Amino acid sequence: MKEEDFDRTTTYSDKNQIPAEAWRSFYDVLERGIYKELHRKKMLSDGQLCILLKTK
Repeated sequence: MKEEDFDRTTTYSDKNQIPAEAWRSFYDVLERGIYKELHRKKMLSDGQLCILLKTK
């Protein structure tokens, strides 16, 4: 591989970045899923789950 090709492959363009709004939406869904999984494993009560889901 030529050195000039190496630079091109390690540089990321803006097209590969996730928009901030999409990242936040993904993070919120992930967080809700974690809360629901903790509730399923009986590590959170119904009330705790309800409070956590309402705050998001």
